[in-house]
Amino acid sequence: AGGLPVVGATVAVVGVGGGPPQHNGLLGAAGGCPRPWPVAQRHADGIVWPDSLAELALKQAQLAHWRGEPDKVREHLASVQELLGRTEMVSSVRAKIMDLYGYLTDDVEQARAYRRQAFEAAMENMYPPTIAESLVGIADVALREGRYEQAARLIAASDAVRGTPDRSLPDAARIAEETREHLGETAFAEETLDGRRRDLRELAEITLTR
Repeated sequence: AGGLPVVGATVAVVGVGGGPPQHNGLLGAAGGCPRPWPVAQRHADGIVWPDSLAELALKQAQLAHWRGEPDKVREHLASVQELLGRTEMVSSVRAKIMDLYGYLTDDVEQARAYRRQAFEAAMENMYPPTIAESLVGIADVALREGRYEQAARLIAASDAVRGTPDRSLPDAARIAEETREHLGETAFAEETLDGRRRDLRELAEITLTR
């Protein structure tokens, strides 16, 4: 009755594809069930496996990004790197780490390089939500360059890969709103339709290649 044991807490945070921390931490679960993210945080001191601790730190970095706390994102990503050391990261973890680094840098070319690494790792993993997230990151690069049509196409491609708009991604709505404001409703709708029809690899390469 005292909540999840340590093993249960570990299960709650291990597995990047298991849902974003903002859902687990803020939305809770129906029927009064325990929320896994707060429970996992309470049991963090009992988790001793480096890969599990790195997973927890990555979830914390994602949550900090969702909250708009870049300094916290950097802090948690540094913990991830320290915990994993020279261990080869699985593609899903690598995609998310590179995606977060892409948001942190103000240098467009550096952001592009991070986005390429995130996209390639996501395509290696072939998990639709991870691919969709990487496409949003590439759209952020297009937006920084003032390529609003391309940004709109990439957001549409992201939604198409996932099957529905992902409201857990903090930047997707922002990018869509900014591109709509610059293009107008008609042009935005046209680019959205085009983005849904295009091959996502070719679409990504337009922005990733200089």
